[in-house]
Amino acid sequence: MKSKTESTAERVKSRFERYLNGPMGKSVLENLEEGEHFILQTSEHIMRVTKKKGCAVVAYLKPVLE
Repeated sequence: MKSKTESTAERVKSRFERYLNGPMGKSVLENLEEGEHFILQTSEHIMRVTKKKGCAVVAYLKPVLE
């Protein structure tokens, strides 16, 4: 069974992937080279966004420690 933190992280990851691969994220992907990545940090999560085969792939790294 997944913990609350894991399920929240999966939802956040999924939402960022959908956003970045949709029309609103097009300009972000256009400015990345294939294989290039950046780190995305929210108030609660740290994720790596990588351009693979022209699409954004989001990997959850860890929760932000307070």
